[in-house]
Amino acid sequence: MDDEQIINIKRRVWKAQRNYSENIKAIEAILENERGFVSRVNAKDNVVALCSGGLDSTVMVAYAIETLGATVHPLFIRRGARAEKLEEAAFDFFMDFFKHKYGDKLGYVQKMDLTIPPKEFKGDFKREMVNTVGHPMRNSTMQNMAVNYAMALEGRYGIEVRTILSGSVFDDNTEPEMGLLSLRAQTLNTCIQTGDWSWQITSPFTDPGIFTNQNGLKAMSKADLIRYAKETGIPLEKTRTCFSSDEEADGSCLACVKRIKAFEEVRIKDPIKYRGGK
Repeated sequence: MDDEQIINIKRRVWKAQRNYSENIKAIEAILENERGFVSRVNAKDNVVALCSGGLDSTVMVAYAIETLGATVHPLFIRRGARAEKLEEAAFDFFMDFFKHKYGDKLGYVQKMDLTIPPKEFKGDFKREMVNTVGHPMRNSTMQNMAVNYAMALEGRYGIEVRTILSGSVFDDNTEPEMGLLSLRAQTLNTCIQTGDWSWQITSPFTDPGIFTNQNGLKAMSKADLIRYAKETGIPLEKTRTCFSSDEEADGSCLACVKRIKAFEEVRIKDPIKYRGGK
């Protein structure tokens, strides 16, 4: 893939995002009109959290429990990623860690198998699109599965869950599938598809207004998450960020680059090992 192809893809994405703020406001106006609020989570609510074993979603579980007092029901999807075994090992470690740390505030832990994108299509995607934008509809597909899990929790245990947490951070805010516009659009679609206007698909890091019992919260970057993890004793060396299937992170994939940059910003040494001693 050459630089011109990358630039062309990015231009298309930027063009699609040119009315980003206006479109967020339009969706929020619909939500406000239909239910009287845009997004909120009350203290002691039950929430489903999509977790990959990575830094952002791992910290999100702790943040939702400690900051809100929510009971978090984590969902891990075996989606066919190259690093899936390492991601799952990280997820397993933190579910045990959080169970000891938070007790019953860590709710029912669920894993499921769903290849995203389907193997029948994955090999045919244009590489310049995948490398620039990512796999199409990956996040929204996982969010839909989280809605299914929430409904299953209600059927199994009588637990009402209407909030799905996704680990987007402020740095992601203009990326097509990770920013606040995407979360608002997914919320609107879920409400329409289920006929229930109480659903919300959101992130505590891009949408701090959900915390109705807290004051002074702000959107958080990956660097902010690292600071929070250090303060609260979350062992970030156990998280898995890299897309590679190798035990050591390659230090060059987009996920690694973002992580390395965030650790450099807070001037804390990243505790994981990178290939070649990076």
